Amino acid sequence: MATPNFQFTYGQAVEQSKKHWSFFFTLFIDLCLLAGITEPVLRKISERLGSEWRKLATHLGLSAAEINHIMMDDPGQTENQIFNMLVKWRRQQSTSTDQRDVLCTALMQIGRRDIVEDLIEITGLQGPYTFAYLHQQIIDNYKQTATTIPGHPTLQTCNVDIDEFFIPLHLGKNIPGKTTSEKSVTLPERKIFLDEAQHIILKSVDDLFNQEIVKEINILLSGGAGTGKSTLLVKIANSCIALGSKPLHGRFDLVLWIKLRQMQQSSCVLDYIFDQILACNTKLTKHIVKGFIDDHESRTALLFDGFDEIPSHVLESEKGVYRVQDILHKRVLTKSFVLVTTRPHRKQYILRGHPNYAHVQTFGFTPHDRDQYIRLNLPDDADMGEALISHLKVNANLREMAVVPIISQMLCLVWKNQKSLPDRITELYEEFAVALFKRRNKDMSDKQVMSDMMSIIDSLGPVALQGLLDSKGERLLFKESEFQSDFDEGRAVGFVQGEKFQCGPGEEVLFSFPHKSIQEYFAACHLVKLLDDDENNFCHQLKQIGEGNVLAMEYLLRFCCGRSRQAAGLILDHIREMQGDERELQGLARLLFLESGSEELAAKLVRPTKVRCKSNKDLKSLSYCLQHVTPPLEGTKFRMHVRKQELTLLRGILLSDSMEPAKLIVVHYHLSEQEDEELSVLEETLGVMVDEQCRARLHTVVHIEEKSWFDVGRVSHSFFRMQEQTGRLGLAMIQRSLDEVFGLLKALKGCRLSYLILYGTDLHARMGDVSHISSSLITLQLPACRLVNDDVTDMISILPARHGLELLDLDDNAFSLDAVRALTHHLRGLPKLYRLRLHNIGLDDELIRQVVSQDLPRLKETAEGYFRAK
Repeated sequence: MATPNFQFTYGQAVEQSKKHWSFFFTLFIDLCLLAGITEPVLRKISERLGSEWRKLATHLGLSAAEINHIMMDDPGQTENQIFNMLVKWRRQQSTSTDQRDVLCTALMQIGRRDIVEDLIEITGLQGPYTFAYLHQQIIDNYKQTATTIPGHPTLQTCNVDIDEFFIPLHLGKNIPGKTTSEKSVTLPERKIFLDEAQHIILKSVDDLFNQEIVKEINILLSGGAGTGKSTLLVKIANSCIALGSKPLHGRFDLVLWIKLRQMQQSSCVLDYIFDQILACNTKLTKHIVKGFIDDHESRTALLFDGFDEIPSHVLESEKGVYRVQDILHKRVLTKSFVLVTTRPHRKQYILRGHPNYAHVQTFGFTPHDRDQYIRLNLPDDADMGEALISHLKVNANLREMAVVPIISQMLCLVWKNQKSLPDRITELYEEFAVALFKRRNKDMSDKQVMSDMMSIIDSLGPVALQGLLDSKGERLLFKESEFQSDFDEGRAVGFVQGEKFQCGPGEEVLFSFPHKSIQEYFAACHLVKLLDDDENNFCHQLKQIGEGNVLAMEYLLRFCCGRSRQAAGLILDHIREMQGDERELQGLARLLFLESGSEELAAKLVRPTKVRCKSNKDLKSLSYCLQHVTPPLEGTKFRMHVRKQELTLLRGILLSDSMEPAKLIVVHYHLSEQEDEELSVLEETLGVMVDEQCRARLHTVVHIEEKSWFDVGRVSHSFFRMQEQTGRLGLAMIQRSLDEVFGLLKALKGCRLSYLILYGTDLHARMGDVSHISSSLITLQLPACRLVNDDVTDMISILPARHGLELLDLDDNAFSLDAVRALTHHLRGLPKLYRLRLHNIGLDDELIRQVVSQDLPRLKETAEGYFRAK
């Protein structure tokens, strides 16, 4: 191949000033790119290469005969021999690109990276022998794999944009050597105290790479199934995509994201880089990539995703360099940063090999970030997202579970599809179990999923039930020896999770279910299987549930009823025979009746005299019962707490024929955080009570809580209209400012308020401002309002003799004994007063009891500081 003759010009330049030779090479870069590697470049290589030239010749494809021929033509002149060899090789190349790629690759293979770097600096050459080429190929891979995250727990094709949907995780870093021993655990043979690590909360993902906080260059990130570990690593890889940016705060030149679950043949990181990251047509070799990693060891970050998912035979294989095990145990790449994620039961394997890991735990979402996640996943209808958030606020089990990202994801999917969660919660938990199982068994058919999953649940169920009904108290932690077959499979899919605890001088490996309600679901599956096999055995287990623990077994019993109508009938019979709080027992029975979905079981319910609905589930079960219980609820008192999303339920309840003879219906309505027309909807709902007698029995209390939307004009306007729709009307304001409280009370002048509840507002010296509405009050509750002795005088003045007040609540204020005496002496003149609360007011309980019994003998103490007429 002919090349332009620049050799004379270059030779003169070298003679005049060798230190400027790179400048003259730069002048003909463009021609070099067209014509290949020039003879001046080859001459420079000849000067640098030395005795390794024969090895290079072999890597360039020259035969032994050709090498010998070159040596014979110019014996003893090594530089000339090298030059002649390179010229001979160059003539055999087809294109200039081939020349550059082949020569630099061969130089890298014989360990002369220094010559390659000089060539890059001199000529600006680029190709597979450059670090930039490797970096670009990794970035190209991340552009395909690290820009989205799963939008569905089981469908691989459903992805969403990471920049839009990623929510930070709640991370805690364990403080080395600092533990607490406050948590006690009862095991079958003894009770022990666990030494739990103290931790600091990381403010952001960035803190993982802040050595002032983390201290180590090795991080072990542990967390249960579905807690967001893999998604976090996707986010970290995504942050490296912009080539102009400095990945992870400029600490690293190379960030390698390794999904360990995909390592099925080899645990060699080099193999994985070529199998999963680099392009199929890459011109890099393992030797070159290893050289780059070696040269950038201290500026390389290795992100190992899912250590618990790599098969043991692959992990322990002796084949390959840069094996995962060697890297984690710091036998190779000791200066590199390592972040490895795992479920808790595998973290000890890593720590045994190398103890100097910063241990970080993921707790899923914070409650605030959980709510933000829900809003992001229900973007088309803001009300829908807020409705789900409000629903979780009154459902403690789901609220706790929803901090786990996969559970939040499932709740959003179900809510979006059904506009609510299933009335039968058993269906929801079955979906939870299927989602956890399918994440590790993606290729199974639905039929096989249910068969294999139920086999595992059946094996875990006896331990789950035994823990709930343990005679020594409820147990949520277990030893491995308590489980039967399929335990490893249950742990693999996330149905149980284990962790090693220090307990005094020893250690215990204990296992738990992801959440207590998951344990209850598995226990219920076992109980129903017992019923199918032996009804006597089922009844024996059921007898362990009595008045003392039946309410604590709500979810266990609901799941049983949801899985078997026969079980539901036996359980309802069992509850009907119990003695205890009527409202609680009958409320539970209604929940179980709803969960069974069996109308014929309505006959097993007892007609209630008092009904209390504290949550969405209570309202749903009441609504279901009213549709199927035929006898009218004559003389029954109803007290219902309602939110915006439950107004449709309330409307159906109020319209039920069974409600017509009700003695009293009290609706506590809780305003949401979003500004809208919900008070108008409440007015419309209350308006269905057109009969005057029904309206008289309907009482309404509107609750404006700490974060509720609030506008004085619109709220007061609605109050004046609602007073015509309801027999009695009330206002509750929780932890609102003084200006908001008295601004609204002023606007309500002339409105007939029967109930006034103010909590957490400083009312000291302001009791006189309540006087304009006090005449109609039957309930006045002022807990934690910083009232003192002087305020008692003002209170007495706004409650004249013969006032119709029925309830006065002054809990959590501060009064002297003289002030209490003055108050109770005055209250003797209020003939309808039948409840008085004076708990935690800074006095000895016995002194309060004496004063009340002397001045108000008709009131008897039914609880500490709570006096009620019998």
